[in-house]
Amino acid sequence: MVKYAAMKRTIAFFASMLPAMLFAVDVVEVKIRALDAFGGDTSSVISRCQTKAGEPYDPVTVTRDVGSLRESGEFEDISADAKRLEEGVEVTFYVKRKMRYRAPATVDGAEFFGASRIMKESELKDGYLYGEADLAAAAARIRTAYNKKHFPDAKVVPLATAVGDGNDCTVTFVIDEGERVKVRDFVFAGCESVDEKKLRDAIGDYPWWNPMGWFFDAPATAAQLYECREKIATVFRDEGFLDVSVEGPERVPAGDGKADMRFTIDEGAKYTIGEMRISGLTRYPEAAVREKSELPEAGEIAGAKTLADAAHRIEVVVGSGDSGLADTHVEVKRFPSAADPTVLDIEFAVEEGVPVVIDEVRIVGNDYTKDKVIRREISLAPGDRMLADRAETSQRRLENLDYFKRVRYYLESSGAGKDANGAEYRNLVYEVEEKNTGSFMVGLGASSVDSVYVTAEVSQSNFDIFAPGKLFRGGGQKGRLYVAAGPRIQTYEASVTEPHFLGRLLELTVEGYRRQRWYDEYDLVRSGAGASLSYPVKFWPTWEPFGRFGFRLGGEYIEFDDVDNSRYYGKRIDEDDEGRRIFKEEARKYGDAAEGVLRFFWSHDSRDNFRIPTSGSRTQLFADLAGGDNEYWRVGFNHRNYFNVWKRYNHVLMVAWRGETIDSFDSGDVPIYNRMFLGGPRSIRGVEYRNVSPLRRKVKRDDWAPWGGQTLFCANFEYTVPIVKMLRLAVFSDVGSVAEDEFDFDFGDTLAWTAGLGIRLDIPMFPIRLDFATPIEKPKHSEKEIFSFTVGYDF
Repeated sequence: MVKYAAMKRTIAFFASMLPAMLFAVDVVEVKIRALDAFGGDTSSVISRCQTKAGEPYDPVTVTRDVGSLRESGEFEDISADAKRLEEGVEVTFYVKRKMRYRAPATVDGAEFFGASRIMKESELKDGYLYGEADLAAAAARIRTAYNKKHFPDAKVVPLATAVGDGNDCTVTFVIDEGERVKVRDFVFAGCESVDEKKLRDAIGDYPWWNPMGWFFDAPATAAQLYECREKIATVFRDEGFLDVSVEGPERVPAGDGKADMRFTIDEGAKYTIGEMRISGLTRYPEAAVREKSELPEAGEIAGAKTLADAAHRIEVVVGSGDSGLADTHVEVKRFPSAADPTVLDIEFAVEEGVPVVIDEVRIVGNDYTKDKVIRREISLAPGDRMLADRAETSQRRLENLDYFKRVRYYLESSGAGKDANGAEYRNLVYEVEEKNTGSFMVGLGASSVDSVYVTAEVSQSNFDIFAPGKLFRGGGQKGRLYVAAGPRIQTYEASVTEPHFLGRLLELTVEGYRRQRWYDEYDLVRSGAGASLSYPVKFWPTWEPFGRFGFRLGGEYIEFDDVDNSRYYGKRIDEDDEGRRIFKEEARKYGDAAEGVLRFFWSHDSRDNFRIPTSGSRTQLFADLAGGDNEYWRVGFNHRNYFNVWKRYNHVLMVAWRGETIDSFDSGDVPIYNRMFLGGPRSIRGVEYRNVSPLRRKVKRDDWAPWGGQTLFCANFEYTVPIVKMLRLAVFSDVGSVAEDEFDFDFGDTLAWTAGLGIRLDIPMFPIRLDFATPIEKPKHSEKEIFSFTVGYDF
């Protein structure tokens, strides 16, 4: 109504000034009429207007004055009027000034919340200008806070009181909290065919034991409860109940200050798909479109999403191929079968578009992300035919960058006409809405190996090292700073990754680090830096990119301190032998060493999710050549495969294989800090950390210390079953061994085989893994570790 009133005033204004526009006249007077009750001097308004007494009257100038005053943010309402007099034109500006809030506000009627909490929710700031609409919005925020604390009938009224002669005011919030009524349960009356768990998941109602409920509140505000109706209806429509209706919620008292929120559901019939056909095709055979569109089978549930997705796939197919008809639209028509009204014959009615050639590719909405970062993900260029499949692929690639809240593309007229073949020239526009891509986290980490430690991390997934003016954002790089400190570890890391080095598909990563760990027998500090460069490689027979080949060059300084001075037996134990101070000898030979390592590697990652994968694999093959104080070579592989063995219930089997071997270039040994160990929550669960390796016994005592080996083999098998969102159960078995020498496959003495059960709490950014395992077979003197836990994603 406010918009219509303003429109009427504008029309009346121009209509009244039509004679003045036809005959040039002067402004005889400019008046300001205040529509508020503040009083005070309004002459400053006139000083900011270009419309002046004695100047020729120009309605365009008056309109600009209204616009500039509105943009100042000082006025809640502004309009102008012009009156024709004998001697000229009288212009009147009608202004309603905003109030300047003076703290503190007064709170009347609040008992549950204190005044400080209410002011925090209002978001009012001392000295700022606010209009009546702003105060109403502040009251709505307070009311929402009450709703979340189970005050469904809370009322908040803001009252402004003028102070002095100007527009200063104080604010009083008059609050009627109403009765506090907690939601005991959500009731879905009439729900017979859909699992209520799906409905509760859809509206965000989780039981106390579901980790999702620890981080998200159940719907409580009026707006949230209203949205629940549509979410419930969407679940039913996707299950084939296309005629469903949902009413409510109705608050039903349940006693003890609690109530049930009751939704009344009329399910209607459940529809299935009968015959299907595609109409309106002139450029492609129907059979070819059906095959490429992967239409659902007859007899499947006629869910709204199923049909909408099928229609979209048809649009993409018709918009691609040899003809590439842009702007193709597909309407889903449903016809009840004569034999059974719950069986729907489906017609996908195609309205074909037209051939289009791309004139320009435009990017809009990117305030700080560079154009080139977006354009390199788009596989269409000026002069190309518009192909919907390539446009869709480009959209998905932009979405996968995780820089944007929303990505969409559309075509717009370019005014360039048509090409020689009659195809229209149009601009392809990708519109993006940017989101926060940086994070700062401070928290606690923990594991049965590292104990409890404090972490701090700053990361930016859309980093730009050369753009301090944009807070180092927008270059498509990845930057990370990480610190962890605890009683057993200290870690400092910094890295920057450029995925398109030199404008090519070269991925460059530069990193520096200092990692310190306290073992029982010695302390180890590794300080170093490195740079890696990789490129996607292609293999016969498809010659499609499959993995990345690269190399990494790094330098590292290794400090070997606080070494155990005890005597230990060697590989063969002789009770009459006095033993040697083997760790002291290691420190003397290999302590304070500098190494340079060149690594060649090939890696491939096809996981569907980097944090909690359900399918795909991750593989790396590598070879190291090291020089400096320690000269050695190392080769190895690491492969992890995920199988979604029961897709309906999202059961996932993970199979992992790892193998490595190392040896020095000369006849010397490999330093203990470069040798290999297994055991613990990230390799062989059920055996203590590093206890799957050759061990050395302390002289005259039954204490054994990990000594490490030069050949490693490890296999992990894990089957996970989701219980509720963010909670999975796991059954696993680990097997592995570390042999004494290079390419030594005699794993008998150090073989470990364990099995166990685990719990996975998939809390965002803080996933917890709890494992209970027992050895089926283990090295003779290694220690059991029945329970282990870690914080972090897949080990």
